[in-house]
Amino acid sequence: MSASTPRPHRVAAFVAMGWAGILLLWAVYNCFWQVGVADFLQGIVYYGTGDGSGTAETFNLNWGVVYVAGGLLVLRGNTLGRGIIIGGAAIEGYNRVRSLSGALFDDKQTEYFTTTAQGGLKLATFAAGVLVTCTLIALLLRDFAVYQAWQPPANPWTQQANEARQAQQAQQAQQAQQLPQQQSPQPAHGFGAPPAYQAQPGPQLPQTGYGQPQPQPYAPQQPQPQPQQPQPGYGPGPYGGQPAWPQQPQQPRQSPPQQQQ
Repeated sequence: MSASTPRPHRVAAFVAMGWAGILLLWAVYNCFWQVGVADFLQGIVYYGTGDGSGTAETFNLNWGVVYVAGGLLVLRGNTLGRGIIIGGAAIEGYNRVRSLSGALFDDKQTEYFTTTAQGGLKLATFAAGVLVTCTLIALLLRDFAVYQAWQPPANPWTQQANEARQAQQAQQAQQAQQLPQQQSPQPAHGFGAPPAYQAQPGPQLPQTGYGQPQPQPYAPQQPQPQPQQPQPGYGPGPYGGQPAWPQQPQQPRQSPPQQQQ
């Protein structure tokens, strides 16, 4: 029994199989006590007027098999079983209405169905058949389109291809989710650990409170200009910027040597 089968459908399946049991009992009674086994089996495939095959009530056997098969399919959650029972109940219910109305309103039949035990049982069967078939149709048509719509059987090759494609898409989605987790986030605005780099020779910059600074390319230091010393003998002269010649040190004058007398 399928767990997804609605309760009204399960009830209809059991009612259909119970009704099938009553119909099969009538078929057994007709086979063994009214017609005989040989004539009954012959009446399944042949309708004769000169032998007992014409009096074989095979319709009870036929509808009994239909209701049993449909009830088992409905319990398994198969939509086809519901269609079988609905179609069979509609046809049989129509025939039961005709039989019931003839047994009640036809003078030639009324005496048999109302005065004999066998006729009374058949009359009760006609009335029960009308009620059962109407009940089956009402239960199985309830929410017919909501529970399960009929679909053609799936192609096994198409189903395998769809499953393989879904598995591939799921694997690609899983890989796409794992890829950002494997990559380390890059620092932004000087916060966090900087990426690994190869140290270059050069002066090291002092660290600040906002992470390791990026290394700067090494550049040779330029010589700083030295203040020029004034050249000797140059400077502001007495004549408005003319160079002043350096003063020579004065030497004491020596008197010429006296000639000896």
